[in-house]
Amino acid sequence: MKKVIYAIATLFAILITSCNKTLLESPSNTISPENFYKSKSDFELANLGAIGVLQGGSLYAWYIHYVIEHQSGDFSQPAGTSWSELNWLTDDGFVATTWTGHYNLINNVNTSLDKIDGVNFDKESKDALKGELYFLRAVGYFNLVRMFGKVPLHLHATVSPNEASLKQSEIKDVYAAIVSDLQQAETLLPVSNPYGPGRVTKGAATGLLGKVYVFMAGWPLNDAAKWNEALTQLKKIVNVANPSMSVAPFNYHLEADYQDLFWHVTQLRTTGTGLPTIAKPANENGPEAVFEINYKRAAGYYSAIFPSSLMYQPCSFWLFNQFESNDYRQGVTMVNTPGDPLGGVTLQRKFQATGNTWNDNENNWPYLRFADLILLLAEAENEVNGPTATALDAINAVRKRARNAAGVIRLAPANYTSTEAFSKDAFRKLVLHERTLELSCEGQTWFDWIRTNTLKEVLTAQGRPGTYSDKIRLYPIPQAEIDITKGVLIQNDGYAH
Repeated sequence: MKKVIYAIATLFAILITSCNKTLLESPSNTISPENFYKSKSDFELANLGAIGVLQGGSLYAWYIHYVIEHQSGDFSQPAGTSWSELNWLTDDGFVATTWTGHYNLINNVNTSLDKIDGVNFDKESKDALKGELYFLRAVGYFNLVRMFGKVPLHLHATVSPNEASLKQSEIKDVYAAIVSDLQQAETLLPVSNPYGPGRVTKGAATGLLGKVYVFMAGWPLNDAAKWNEALTQLKKIVNVANPSMSVAPFNYHLEADYQDLFWHVTQLRTTGTGLPTIAKPANENGPEAVFEINYKRAAGYYSAIFPSSLMYQPCSFWLFNQFESNDYRQGVTMVNTPGDPLGGVTLQRKFQATGNTWNDNENNWPYLRFADLILLLAEAENEVNGPTATALDAINAVRKRARNAAGVIRLAPANYTSTEAFSKDAFRKLVLHERTLELSCEGQTWFDWIRTNTLKEVLTAQGRPGTYSDKIRLYPIPQAEIDITKGVLIQNDGYAH
């Protein structure tokens, strides 16, 4: 059950100023940070404020989905759009709003971290709050560095216009800050957060740090030494003897039934009003949820816009054809069965609307799933030691779960064997393909293709070879940010105003 209340968080999210100079003036009717941060309850509210920014419309309630999912080819996009043509403009509103949203999150976090050690309250609560803040800042910068490359690295609150105009840091330095934040979060956070479900835990920090190392091993850093660190880190959470489960003290495991990760809508809303029929709510914050961004459709809670914006979104035939015909995940990801009550051959169904309006949905967003970590462990094991039994056991744990079709065990997808995984390169292709099957429509695959230098190959397979150029591996720095800083920020290669 989602117990984190976000109405106050939404209010507080606007109290702390952004790194954008245009947002530095605080509204006169809000609480000044100088008059806040006096007690434990103030910091508890501040953490909810930071979480509220992450959940807000500029990020996971809406805008970020347009720049982490729609361009990937998971969805069928109309010709001529930025998402189909991959021709982002420097004044694109989705890109700019996402940039600002992340820096709002980071500045909320920085303001709390700058002040929390100056207020005395119990260590258990303070450690949980500080660890959560470090994790949230790491999320902000991990998203930014993957999207934009070199970005300004703010590690303290922005309180004056001069502080808003930092130069971009090198990518390696941004990653070093992410690693440091996650290491601190891992040390501070408990296995079970005392503030309840939906809050950040030690497992979230442990798992995300392993994923960060994997990304550091790929493009653009290409630091092969990080594969060893990734493998060591992921073994702290994934049980190599039984990869479908975690190791102590963590309590993660794969959901027995893949569909239980997502809401099931048995009847689509055909007009702008009328609540859809829900067959079964997702098992949110369940055993596979390493970190979910929580939403609830009720007064006083933050609700999500994005599910209804994807409600009628067709999946591409390319994605449809990635699955074996009897892979249960295909039918959970998209409608493909004659007579299905949702109708439409390839309608995306992982995130169907659950509410009455465009911003009235309670689907959680799975930022980090245990299945993701299992597949990353398989990938890291292969890179360090080759396609060993450990690597095969990990990838096959995910495929075994996929064979459980609502209690009916299917033959597909069959386990991979050493015949298919005959070399490092062969296994690389298998695990990247498996990530597409398992994680499609969840904002993961685009960044996978970039870090593995396979984006051009995938776009060609999708029938979009003319859309590739090296520049699309990063988004443009919003031109408004360059203008505000009077050119302190430098545009990414290949983009012109």
